[in-house]
Amino acid sequence: MRVRELLIDIEPLRTSKDFRAIFVARVVSLFGLGMATVALSAQVYDLTRSTFDVAVASMIMSVTVLLGSLWGGWMADRTDRRRLIVCARAAAALAFAGLAVNAFLPDPQLWAIYLCVAWDGLATGVSVTALMAVAPTLVRPDQLPAAGALISLTGEIGSIAAPFLGGVLLALGGPGPVYAFTAFTTGVTTLLISRIRPLPPVKDDTDDEDAAGDSGSPLVAFTYAVRNRVVGGLLALGGVTAVFNMPVVLFPEMVDTRLGGGEIMLGLLYTAPAVGAVLVSATSGWLTRSSRPGRLLLAAAFTGGLAMIGFGLSGHVAVAFAMLAVGGAAGTVYEILEYALVQHNTPDRLRGRIVSVITAQGTTGGVVGDAEVALVARWFSPAGAAVVNGAVCAAAAVLVAVLVPGLRRATLPAGDDDTTDASPEDDGKPPASGTGPGPVRDVPATAG
Repeated sequence: MRVRELLIDIEPLRTSKDFRAIFVARVVSLFGLGMATVALSAQVYDLTRSTFDVAVASMIMSVTVLLGSLWGGWMADRTDRRRLIVCARAAAALAFAGLAVNAFLPDPQLWAIYLCVAWDGLATGVSVTALMAVAPTLVRPDQLPAAGALISLTGEIGSIAAPFLGGVLLALGGPGPVYAFTAFTTGVTTLLISRIRPLPPVKDDTDDEDAAGDSGSPLVAFTYAVRNRVVGGLLALGGVTAVFNMPVVLFPEMVDTRLGGGEIMLGLLYTAPAVGAVLVSATSGWLTRSSRPGRLLLAAAFTGGLAMIGFGLSGHVAVAFAMLAVGGAAGTVYEILEYALVQHNTPDRLRGRIVSVITAQGTTGGVVGDAEVALVARWFSPAGAAVVNGAVCAAAAVLVAVLVPGLRRATLPAGDDDTTDASPEDDGKPPASGTGPGPVRDVPATAG
């Protein structure tokens, strides 16, 4: 394999100006949001000297993102998605402006922070869900894995760089300038997205019979997922991995009782998954050309489980770092392929609602998972809890592979060699095949 084929595929950026605008908007937004997260935690703790109050702010954000995602998914299937995203990002900019104004007051109010956090959570949930639903209409079906890899890479880079930059700006000027900067970047993303073409839900001609009976209820999307072996299998496996995921809440106690090394080693553990994820995203060319993405996704889920077992059994920080990096890499492979398979196997009229379920899984799974692993750690030990979580994820991957052959055999459209030299600018119209196939019920997914 040539080096060019190994590196991340940037063809979606070259061939779709609308995807390029969405991509740039996401990069700008992630840096602002990452910086604001640091400022928010620091400000709440500085005002209250209470870790519990910091946790309350995080819980408010999680709950409102969940609610916003569910409502946003429903709206994304009923209205113009560009307008929905623009309105949601403008609302988020107002929330950050409110946080900035409150921070600059002589006596900042905790209730005002909580109110702005709740408002921002609702807006973020709506915009993220709608944004995920529009991607397949901006790129060709064979470009979905590459688009997923690009989106994943921006998220991982943002998670590494943005908190550091936020800490620097916080130290220089306090939370007010950080919030003001985030409000500005959110405004920029709103402007960028407002300049792309309208994005109404696309009517899928292959789905007329089912579309006629679609009342817009979330139950319709759930029924479709159950009947579709690919989407249903992904939702089932995703539900397990969301709860029994990488146990980051165990890191402090693992460093204290097993690995040693203090705060520096703790920071390395938090960085390790992102290092693995960035390496995979940056070299994802081979991944986006996989002929068996279903099998590869299941293998990634299984590998991630084994990595968590290895982390729990490790007694040296170097081994623990390596296991977490492998887990982060496997998780990124899973996320890229999940993104492409869900988008390809979901008709456009249901994308918003299906994406909202996946977003809800991640949000609620993280909260439930933290409680689960903390409870298991009290019964056994932090290392034992990591082993248990890893074993559950690995077993779930094996069970889904055996019980859901449609997911194991799932494929994606192959690229057309004649399109590789296409003009780097699109014509502003959605790709002819970019709306995905009709329902794939009890048969394996097939390309085209």
